[in-house]
Amino acid sequence: MGLHIRKLFLATVVFGLCTGMGMAQRREVDYSRIKATPRVSPVMPANVVPGHTGTPSVLTIRAFAVDISKPIVSATVKITSRTTGKTQVVTLTNGRLERVINDPDVLVIEVSEQGYTTRNLTLAVSPTGKPYEFDAQLDPALIKLTVWATDSQTKKVIHDAHFTISGRVGESTLLLSPDTATGIVKTDLPRKGVYQLTSSAAGYGDFTKSIQLDSVENEARVMLTPQKIKVASEAQALPEAVVKSVKTARQEMPAEQVSIKAPVLSSAIAAPVVPIVPPKAFGAIERGKPVRLTAIYFDQSSPVLRPESFPELDQLASMLLENPSALLEIRGHTDNQGDFDLNVKLSRDRCQAIIDYLVGKGIAQTRLKAVGRGPIDPIAPNNNEDNRKKNRRVEFIVL
Repeated sequence: MGLHIRKLFLATVVFGLCTGMGMAQRREVDYSRIKATPRVSPVMPANVVPGHTGTPSVLTIRAFAVDISKPIVSATVKITSRTTGKTQVVTLTNGRLERVINDPDVLVIEVSEQGYTTRNLTLAVSPTGKPYEFDAQLDPALIKLTVWATDSQTKKVIHDAHFTISGRVGESTLLLSPDTATGIVKTDLPRKGVYQLTSSAAGYGDFTKSIQLDSVENEARVMLTPQKIKVASEAQALPEAVVKSVKTARQEMPAEQVSIKAPVLSSAIAAPVVPIVPPKAFGAIERGKPVRLTAIYFDQSSPVLRPESFPELDQLASMLLENPSALLEIRGHTDNQGDFDLNVKLSRDRCQAIIDYLVGKGIAQTRLKAVGRGPIDPIAPNNNEDNRKKNRRVEFIVL
């Protein structure tokens, strides 16, 4: 037991002496064997904005009518850069426009389309690889119409006149009554285009005409002819209308009246003849066979009916009133000059103008159908103006 204590004491003394003399060794770490990458602060390129990767962004602009289910394929987009002050005007392709953003900027974007309101957006953009989108939902722009009637002889305002105005098929017909003090009525319409205006007043003949409204503010002055005691040999004077844009002050006057010729039908009719109307109006009419309206006139390249068309259309309306079960298809034809699709549309719109006139005469819309054939069914070669004139025609078919 004493021997063990003596050995422990001796070891303690030796350790103390070594420590005091600096003989105790420390364990050193060899840092040369440790692989390390020095930490270097990144240097940003001078032309890169801190906070983004420099990846281009994409701006997408789309235009819609009221909601996103009805794209507007040809809207106009105006983009102004607040950085450069430059403005670019672009037409959408299939209702869509894409722009690559390579530099930070603030863009003022305006999307517009004829007949619609304008939408604006101010957008801060930067090249951060971010998609920017602007879906512009445009509402129909209301146009204003002011209407009044005057006596065609005295030029005085008729205060008790009443008006109806209708547009495309399916749109409601507006019944308008003027202010009793001024005789003037003001209304808002949903769009520019062709409308059917009808007016009536006690002691005057009724008035019906297609009018073209092509401005934000429009005026229509109706001139009504006083009614006289009808004489069998006396032709009643047609009413007139003056339509103008408030901004352009453009006037539309009725053209010179032309004589009306009765259509000539072929005497070689194989199928049984159905005597729907007296021969003096349109001749003998066969169901399913086209009958040409020979005295229908429109403004050039327009569906607006001219006043000299009214007498023959009144005969057609009388025929339909006398035959309440008859159904009619109105067919429009053009020559082969110009764009095919536009010709088809023009011929259909002209047929619709005729139908609108007949509806204004009390014919039910359900009895009438508009068909635009464009240049599909020529009756003469389109090799000269005389033949092309023959192909520009309107027909009706009893179904």
